[in-house]
Amino acid sequence: MASVAADKLPQAERDQLAVCYAAFVLEGSGAAITADSLNAVLTAANQKVQANLVNAVAKALKNKKVTEFFGNVGGGAPAAPVAEKAADKKAEKPKETKQAPPPPPPAAEEEEMDMGDLFG
Repeated sequence: MASVAADKLPQAERDQLAVCYAAFVLEGSGAAITADSLNAVLTAANQKVQANLVNAVAKALKNKKVTEFFGNVGGGAPAAPVAEKAADKKAEKPKETKQAPPPPPPAAEEEEMDMGDLFG
């Protein structure tokens, strides 16, 4: 779907996309995902979606994370573990780090080789 403009998608796919986005919005704000909350987000976004689709998604997402159901739309790792790792890093005390020794300098003199010497 990413390679097609939203206005070129069939209505059923636009409805599915709208409900998915509404679910991600609700999860991102920490709100419970119910048919009523999905409808509230869809109404605020001026989207009209069939009630049976909203009810089905709300039922499917009951007690689940949206990213588990729909997958990760941002690519890479899910957002929550990344945020947890960042918080853990801030909580850790800085560790003493040893600097790696600088690389050795190149050899002082290298023998120059003429390409003609290689083959003949």
